[in-house]
Amino acid sequence: MVHPSACVLLLLLLTCLAGFSASETEQGGTMVDISYGPSAVGISGVGIVTVGIPYFFQCTAKCYPGCKFTWTRGNVTSQGPELTLQLLHVAPTQTLTCTVVNPTTGKSASVQKTLLVAAGPSNIQISGPPMLTFGFVSEFTCSANCYPSCSYSWSVILNGQEYKTAQGNTISVSPPRETVSHETLICKAEDTVSHLFISTTLKLWVATLSDIRIAGESTVTMGKQYRFLCLATCIPSCSFTWKYMGKTFVGDQIQIPILHQGDIRKFSSQLEITVNDYLKIEPLTCEATNTVSQAKITTTKNLTVIDPISVRPASKAQPVAGEPFSLQCVGSQNPASITWLKNKHPVPASERVQFSPDNTTMSFSPLQQTDDGLYQCVVAEGEIPIQSVGYKMQVNYGPSSVVISGVDIVTVGNLYVFHCSASCYPTCQFTWTCGNVTSQGPELSLQFAEPHLTQNLTCTAVNPATGVSVSAQKTLPMTAGPSNMQISGPAFLTAGVASNFTCSADCYPSCSYAWTVVLEDELSSTAQGHTISVTPPSSAVISETLVCKAEDTVSHLSLSSSLHLWVASLSDITITGDSTVSMGKQYKFSCSATCIPSCSFTWKYMGKTFVGDQIQIPILRQEDILKLTSRLEITVSDYSKIEPLTCEATNTVSHATVTTTKNLTVTDPFSVQPSSQALPVAGQSFSLQCVGSQSPASITWLKDKLPMLASERVQFSPDNTTMSFSPLLRADGGLYQCLVLEAGNHNHNTLVVESRTPILSVGYLMNVNYGPGEVLIAQPNKGPVGEELVVLPGSTTELQCLTDCLPVCSIAWFYHGTLVSTNASMLLTPETPPYKAALACVAFNSVTKRNRTAETVVAVPDGPKHVVISGPDSLEIGVPASFTCSAECSPSCSFTWTVYGNNVTGSGIDILVNQHITEESISCWAENTFTGKTAMISERLSVSDPHWCGC
Repeated sequence: MVHPSACVLLLLLLTCLAGFSASETEQGGTMVDISYGPSAVGISGVGIVTVGIPYFFQCTAKCYPGCKFTWTRGNVTSQGPELTLQLLHVAPTQTLTCTVVNPTTGKSASVQKTLLVAAGPSNIQISGPPMLTFGFVSEFTCSANCYPSCSYSWSVILNGQEYKTAQGNTISVSPPRETVSHETLICKAEDTVSHLFISTTLKLWVATLSDIRIAGESTVTMGKQYRFLCLATCIPSCSFTWKYMGKTFVGDQIQIPILHQGDIRKFSSQLEITVNDYLKIEPLTCEATNTVSQAKITTTKNLTVIDPISVRPASKAQPVAGEPFSLQCVGSQNPASITWLKNKHPVPASERVQFSPDNTTMSFSPLQQTDDGLYQCVVAEGEIPIQSVGYKMQVNYGPSSVVISGVDIVTVGNLYVFHCSASCYPTCQFTWTCGNVTSQGPELSLQFAEPHLTQNLTCTAVNPATGVSVSAQKTLPMTAGPSNMQISGPAFLTAGVASNFTCSADCYPSCSYAWTVVLEDELSSTAQGHTISVTPPSSAVISETLVCKAEDTVSHLSLSSSLHLWVASLSDITITGDSTVSMGKQYKFSCSATCIPSCSFTWKYMGKTFVGDQIQIPILRQEDILKLTSRLEITVSDYSKIEPLTCEATNTVSHATVTTTKNLTVTDPFSVQPSSQALPVAGQSFSLQCVGSQSPASITWLKDKLPMLASERVQFSPDNTTMSFSPLLRADGGLYQCLVLEAGNHNHNTLVVESRTPILSVGYLMNVNYGPGEVLIAQPNKGPVGEELVVLPGSTTELQCLTDCLPVCSIAWFYHGTLVSTNASMLLTPETPPYKAALACVAFNSVTKRNRTAETVVAVPDGPKHVVISGPDSLEIGVPASFTCSAECSPSCSFTWTVYGNNVTGSGIDILVNQHITEESISCWAENTFTGKTAMISERLSVSDPHWCGC
């Protein structure tokens, strides 16, 4: 190292020599030139460039007598100390190189500057719903073009003020109250590299609906037409629905124009109705629906109907078929004419239907069932005829045609429903009688738990208006069953062996049984009785089906049950697949067996058991035997000269088993192994070897199935058999394999080279050991404790020692210089005294042999004690005096003064006495800011006035 003073002496010496040479030149001697540099080469300019914007860079150097500058960027070079750069397209990181050459000395120096490239932001836009709705959350997305990426920030403007902010490309917005009419969204997009930004705004109306009312008359006269208007305050728009007398109408929307800025948008709907039915009070309802939020609001106007004209019976007698009956048109004072209507059609006079001379009365003699209908009278009093309120006449008749419908035979345990019907108005009342039991209603449900003799049902229909009654009867025989049917016997059949099966069911009085045996979808045999013996033929039979039919001997109700039985068999097991395998490759093997009805397969290979997926081969012809197959895919991962592969098939019905074994010959294994026994440690050198090949044509290295490339840190040996890391990084962890292509055989006569398939080696899973990283002392759910941890005396605090380490680091805790724990977490109870002591956590990695420490100071709160007031011993009127309150306190104390009956906070106070008193009392309270404990001191001070004469 050259001392700076030596450089100064050397410079003075060179200066002197230069002056001496100059003197010699003036006297006719020789001149010596002193050249230096280049040195202190630097590039000034920005570190981030944005596409489309020009930038200027300056290259500087110390150089004598002068230097030449050359710029290099990729394949582009330029001359001169300045460089202008403008990128037209997005490009990767750019590197600028400035080379400085001294032409006199021939020396050169270079400097580089790396430029980050950014583009945008541009094409910013906000997407989302067209407006907001109170009480609902709306999602909006902001997008822009940026390179490499954009960050987004939002502002929500409400009534000209910023109401809400958010980060990220999405935001959720909900109007804070119903009175908000609109909100404005502002999205700002910023390039994460260049920090250039662009913003856009979106004004959104808030969908609202309120203030609905109906305008129009409240009192209406029957037969006249009226117009009503429905108004509502609505943003953005509303649809209207009217309801009147059970009917629904959709009114035309009319938007009232906005007159000035403060007005709220209103919508209205019109409806015209004609009062044609008499009701004292009839509600008219209008419902407005917001077209965006679908919110609804309703209002109702009650209409009072006056001066009705109606049709009424001439007497209190009910209309009964076969008897006379009259109707009157009432309510009109001076009718010009009266026309009678039935179901909106005129009623002509006949021998049975007569009208009074003034047409006010219509008489039926006699009344018939066909006279049912709506009767109205149309009265002409002026220009407009008025249609009366209608009278709905229902003619009372019946009962007749009384019928009981239902089954003719009942079975014990089954639920039956019987229906009694009759021609009757008003609706007849029905009474059922079954033995001593009666019930009401047109339907009767019967369910008998036990067999009984024949049952008789009686149904009596009564017209409640006329009192006329008619009865009908039904006789029911009774049976029970069949039920609880089942076939019992063995679970499967065996070829050439007889198997017995029994069929049973519950019947009353008894059951008969019939059997059917189905073989290969064809009828094989039949039998009678509750038992059957079945013997499958010795030929290839896969299955048989037994069908038993049980029939009640009285009701002839029947019930059938079937049982599908497999003819169990198992034979001919084989394994298909390669017998010679290479390590690192995957192979597929299939196990097949002749099996009825089905088999499960179990594989065993290298001490492991696998259950293969079953695949049933379809039967192509009737004589084909059912075969099942199971597939297994394995990868040879350990080298063994001979390794058995075993398949066992088990019949799922008979549980018989059959086994076969295939011996696999493993050849030419390849594997990746460490070059030494040292463990991989981050920051140190490490090498892997591809072993197993004698003469590889090529070796390709893979990490996690992806090719590895050479770099300054990762190098390969000339034959690619070794890959070295210098140094090793944490990111190097992964599965390493070598892909080996062995040399082919050469035919010297035909000059043909045999092609070979690349072989993938067994992988080496490398876990890079590292750490410990930064060590922190933290409290669970609270985070790091910092430089000081305050705890209460006698309390227990849980602490954790956190670090990043592989393998897991060992932990040692030291409190007050003593080892207290070796766990990652500990419970700390402070020692008192001292009130402050050091706590350290040491993490040690047993592989990397490194350790790191985190420290904090544990402080135990103390005090307040020894509270002292500092200041003068007495006061003078008109002269201010200063006092200070202090105490011994850990971590700190706050102070409160009591003077003149008032409280003042702070450690210091100024007192000024303006009245003639003899003494003044002051108090100071000290409070520990952590524990809340307090202590107080008081003093009484004498007061004097040196200027008072005592007069």
